[in-house]
Amino acid sequence: MSRWASALASGRKSLGRGLAFVGAGAVLSSLAVVAARYQAAKAERQLPSEFVLELPLERLRLVDCLSGGPLALLRGDVNQLELPKVVSALRQAAGDERCRGLVAQLGGREQLGGLATVQELRDALLSFRTATAAARGSPAPTAAFSASFGEAGGSGMAPYLLATACERVFMQPSGMLGLTGLESRAFFARGLLERLRVEPHVFAREEYKSAANTLRERGMTEPQRENLGALLGDMAEQMLTAMSSSRGLPLPVLRGAVEAGPLLPAAGLQAGLLDGVKYRDEVQALFPISEKGLQEEREREGSKHKRRKDDPRLPRVSIERYIQLTELSRAAREAGGAGQGGAGWLGGTVFEGLVLALRGRLPDSVSASPASSPSASSPPSGRPKVAVVTCSGTIVQGPLPPGPASNQQVIDASRLVGQLNTLLEDPDVRAVVLRINSPGGSALASDTIHHEVMRLRRAGKPVVVSMGDVAASGGYYISTAADRVLAQPGSLTGSIGVVVGKVNVGRALEDVGVRSEAVTVGRNADLLSPFTGLSPEQQAAVEAMMDHVYDDFLNKVSQGRGRPVSEIRPLAKGRVYTGRQAYDIGLVDELGGLGAAVQAAKRLAGLPEEAAVVEHPPRKVPLLLQLLKKSG
Repeated sequence: MSRWASALASGRKSLGRGLAFVGAGAVLSSLAVVAARYQAAKAERQLPSEFVLELPLERLRLVDCLSGGPLALLRGDVNQLELPKVVSALRQAAGDERCRGLVAQLGGREQLGGLATVQELRDALLSFRTATAAARGSPAPTAAFSASFGEAGGSGMAPYLLATACERVFMQPSGMLGLTGLESRAFFARGLLERLRVEPHVFAREEYKSAANTLRERGMTEPQRENLGALLGDMAEQMLTAMSSSRGLPLPVLRGAVEAGPLLPAAGLQAGLLDGVKYRDEVQALFPISEKGLQEEREREGSKHKRRKDDPRLPRVSIERYIQLTELSRAAREAGGAGQGGAGWLGGTVFEGLVLALRGRLPDSVSASPASSPSASSPPSGRPKVAVVTCSGTIVQGPLPPGPASNQQVIDASRLVGQLNTLLEDPDVRAVVLRINSPGGSALASDTIHHEVMRLRRAGKPVVVSMGDVAASGGYYISTAADRVLAQPGSLTGSIGVVVGKVNVGRALEDVGVRSEAVTVGRNADLLSPFTGLSPEQQAAVEAMMDHVYDDFLNKVSQGRGRPVSEIRPLAKGRVYTGRQAYDIGLVDELGGLGAAVQAAKRLAGLPEEAAVVEHPPRKVPLLLQLLKKSG
């Protein structure tokens, strides 16, 4: 009996401890809810009643998603900024009456990404002007400033293109207007390999598939030169046409500026390419605060926006801060309304709520992300939604082994298939948008992902592809499975072809006294060995494999585009296209960015405009890490 009594007493103690833990968790949850609500309300009183939104693009690197994962924030790589969040923030700011204008800060060394990224951000800036005009009767003033458009004579085509989305463009007096055109340079190592006695065995389908030319050619082939010329020509035409439209200048004037570039500030002013020559602070002074706003600034108790009495400028809010405020505000609302959320909420939001409370300095509460922008959190169960999945990097079949290469951004087919399968089984997910930014990779991995996308479609869930800067080769292979494919005019796509090969370094090693020998079972065991060449029989086997993969690729494109292979083959051959060229020949369905892709997905799924849009997989931890980073 004593043993049973002891066991019973022990059980009571354990139960008591468990209940105490649950009780403590409930108390913490309640505190977090109250704190989050308090901070969200307090934030409204802390943000200036008037401010100018700043895009400090000179120090930011625009990406589709953070590379290195959430921990990149703690390692200090905070200069990455996700393009979808920037676009969403600009859309919200257009509806925020406190935002009285916008300044894009460029510097000559910005990392804007490819032309498609610039076009997507440029479209968002133009939409900001249009939306504020519709809401307020006249557009909010916008200006772009750069110390130089291309430093030391370098090309400033992309930053200037972006700047022309603003109403006025300014440059520092010592700057240069580097409208010097576009260049693409290739290197050829065949001569070096021969000197080193390194033997390349590389094969391509077909003549425009130039990835292997670096190893096997001594210079550009005619197909490669033709393809690059067509790409650069179309990209330059897109850029100049957009500049012409925004600046109200004839195309011949812009072409003449490119031929004469780089231009000195006086020449830029004379040609109508610049609105003034000013320093940064002088541009900021063009956005004065109103008397009412100045009075409110002075009267606000405990204001952290201290200003000099002689400072007439509007307070400035950076785009990063505005984005962060949106996410913090959303977390506060979720914390305030998630009291019934159960253990899952207790495991995540409670800590976010506590950090919000401890920080005690939430600067703002901004409205929820628009229905066309992905949110990091999911709506309540039972509500239909569109899931946005970002696919960036080289396409691989599985995780990379540990080593230096394991840190690079990849599309891991095994992982992506799991994510897509989750969406397949989620009844609330009615459509999927794949944001693809990939130059290609493994044909096997591409086929694996293609199959999973087709499973989504067969289950009645439409899939729309949104191309980023590049969705070529394997990136286009995946795209062919979608119901609809969208690209920016400057996206790079196509490259329907195959390249495979190896280099034989055996003789080069022997020249320096290193000899390798192997024991094999099977005459083709060393087929991919870098220490042997290829026999005629092995070369024939490789060629047969390539033809099989290439034919499969052509068939996938044929099925996806609803056109016979006989029509697809002339468009293939490894040729790369701009998004505009691909649209003209029917390889993509529509020109537009991520927002347009989300709207297309909603239409295909029969969802209303206000249907929720969520990121998948959802990211709850990054917000906490951002809070810790900013609090540290």
